[in-house]
Amino acid sequence: MTDALRAIPLLGWWAAPLAISVTLIVAGLLWWFRTRHLRWFTQVLVVAAGPVVGVLAWWAVDVAWHPVADGIGRYVWAWLGACAVVVAQAVTRRRRQREPRRGVGRAIGAAAGSMGGVVAVALAALLAINAHFGAYPTLAAALGVGYRTATMGQLPAAQNDPGDAPRPAGPLLASWTPPADMPATGQVITAEIPASDPAFVPRTGLVYLPPAYLTARRPVLPVLVLLAGQPGEPRDWLTAGSLQTTMDAWAMTHEGLAPVVVIPDPLGSAAANPLCSDAHLGRVATYLQSDVPDSITRNFQVDTDRSRWAIAGLSNGGTCALQVVTRDPTQYHSFLDLSGELHPTLGSEEQTIAQGFGGDRAAYEANDPLTLLGRNTYPGIAGIFSVGADDPAYLPAAQQLDAAARAAGMTTELRTYPGGHGWNVWSTALSDQLDWLGGRLGITA
Repeated sequence: MTDALRAIPLLGWWAAPLAISVTLIVAGLLWWFRTRHLRWFTQVLVVAAGPVVGVLAWWAVDVAWHPVADGIGRYVWAWLGACAVVVAQAVTRRRRQREPRRGVGRAIGAAAGSMGGVVAVALAALLAINAHFGAYPTLAAALGVGYRTATMGQLPAAQNDPGDAPRPAGPLLASWTPPADMPATGQVITAEIPASDPAFVPRTGLVYLPPAYLTARRPVLPVLVLLAGQPGEPRDWLTAGSLQTTMDAWAMTHEGLAPVVVIPDPLGSAAANPLCSDAHLGRVATYLQSDVPDSITRNFQVDTDRSRWAIAGLSNGGTCALQVVTRDPTQYHSFLDLSGELHPTLGSEEQTIAQGFGGDRAAYEANDPLTLLGRNTYPGIAGIFSVGADDPAYLPAAQQLDAAARAAGMTTELRTYPGGHGWNVWSTALSDQLDWLGGRLGITA
């Protein structure tokens, strides 16, 4: 069943045109059979349901509740409005009358047809929104069954402890000979990475182990800590980001070598935004800078040299990755900031300081990468800022952060990719930057 779901694509040039076509056809049929004989002002009210619902939803979610700092986006509310028009058409009756007994079946059929149209448009809206954000490539990914996981206890036991052995001089690839029984692909396992602060309860994390790690005599592998965005969760990198496919492809061309990729949860829930800080929702900075590294070295046989560790993230996670590096450059010496925000934010700067840091501007600035880059120098730290070339909001932020990082002594570059603020940019960027990362982490020259 999983293989069949993987075979159903959800992304492509056809997705948005198909969604629009389905919506227009359903709306046209409902108009013809249900609403075309209504009074003109009733028809206007049916159509007005779209913008009214869209605006109300925008105000309730993006303004009043504001779970996502940059908002859900107009595209989503526009499709919600389209769905509202179709629902209004489906529930509107031309006139009140008792159905004769012989017409009950016809009435049930009409109702079923109307509801079927509503379902079709709802699915079309989801397809269009998914395509807009470049999120889930297949139906399996959308349903969260596009990858398989194991547990730590199911891994093969190692005959050596590479963590205690001296690291070979030069690139790891030059001294590693893969054994004959090395698996062709890596393995994803679930991992509980608890926080030392009981006020912050992270969700279950994930770890990608490359083929070389799954051998009896493991090499000394570097570490990549990878963060999802908000709203989001660790598995997004597996389902929407195709992480295992990307890492396996790179490992295949490098004798099974790749970083051990650890995906912790820096949020606690999809709607939460702890600002990657020791602030209003617990000690999340401590979690990423202390608890996560300690858990990695305690549970996995990896390189303990932190110059061969990197942290990366997308959107809110990209902001977080840069926050971690600028607050404490001793933990991770390399970073990837994929479409990160200019500042950690809950909306406006005033709102962020008031809600996130209890009105303490100094605490806000101590967690703001742009401020820290202006105050400190970071020799030996290197990173890549990535952003969609068509992203009007995040491209200026990436340009400003890249310039500030260079001025602070970091070695950085800015890379752009076709697209906006979506997975089509982030998954492409990670795949493209693995060669750079492999050199930084000592796998390749």
